[in-house]
Amino acid sequence: MDIMTAEAVVKCLEIDVDFYRELTVFLMKKHTKILQDDIDWLTKSLNDEQAYLMKSRSIEEKRLALFEGLGIKDKKLSELADEAPESYRPKIRMLAGQLGEIVGNINELNAETTEIVKRKLDNEKEIVDQTGIVNKPETYNKNASKVAGGTSAAKAFRNV
Repeated sequence: MDIMTAEAVVKCLEIDVDFYRELTVFLMKKHTKILQDDIDWLTKSLNDEQAYLMKSRSIEEKRLALFEGLGIKDKKLSELADEAPESYRPKIRMLAGQLGEIVGNINELNAETTEIVKRKLDNEKEIVDQTGIVNKPETYNKNASKVAGGTSAAKAFRNV
C-alpha cells in the first residue's frame, strides 16, 4: 500500500468514526426517550432517524467505491493496517479499533432498546387483553341505550 492509499484509508476511517459517534449520541437519546415514554420526541425524531439511515448508507457506498478504486475492497481493516506504510499503521489501527468499538456499542444499544420496546408492547397488549376493550366493545344507539354486548371499558379497568 502506498502513502496516498494510506491517507485515503485514514480519512475514510475518520469520517466513519465521526459519523458513528454522532449516531451513537442520537441512539442513546432515543433509548432514554423510550424509557421515558416520550412519544412526542420519538415521533418528531423519525425524520432525524431516517436521515441517519440514509447518511449511513451513503457513507458505506462511498467507502465501498473508494476501496474498490484503490484496489483494497476485499481487505479487512487489520490487513490494511499491516500493509500500510509504517508511519500510518498506528493511526489506522487506532481508528479501526475505535470504529469496531463504536459499532459494537451501537449493536448493544440497539439490542437493549429493542428489548425494552418489546417489553413495553407486551405489557400494553396484556392490559388490552385483560380489559377486553378490543374484543367486546359496548355499543349504544343515539338514545344512549346499550344495543350490543360486551364488558364496559370502565368496569374492565376497575377490575385490572
